[in-house]
Amino acid sequence: MRNKKLKVLAGIILSLIILLLLGLYIVDFINDSDGQTADILIWIIIIVTFFHSATWGNDSKVQKDEMGRQIQNISGKISYYILTVFLFVLWFVYSQLNETDLGSIFLLSAFCIGVITFPIVQFVVSRRFMKD
Repeated sequence: MRNKKLKVLAGIILSLIILLLLGLYIVDFINDSDGQTADILIWIIIIVTFFHSATWGNDSKVQKDEMGRQIQNISGKISYYILTVFLFVLWFVYSQLNETDLGSIFLLSAFCIGVITFPIVQFVVSRRFMKD
């Protein structure tokens, strides 16, 4: 019972902090102030923290057991494919908007690195298991 009350209290506090930060972000956006990158990074940290705590909670043992590892493996593979497709779409849209041959070399490099990362990691992991 006490643990449930603590979770509810933590959820309320986190919600208030998020609302406060959202209000500050809206005021900064309306005033068109500089420093938008830091605001975006803060929101990314808040979103990651929220979903991590909603998925695993306070119990670190759940994350390390067999089901937790399977959840991490499947979600990692799915997120890899989503990220690769998203990088390709960003690169394609950027190259079409700017009418250049390759578009942004940074987006193209990120896409290429994203495409080759999974097969290379699979190769390294499979070689490690073959040695055992």
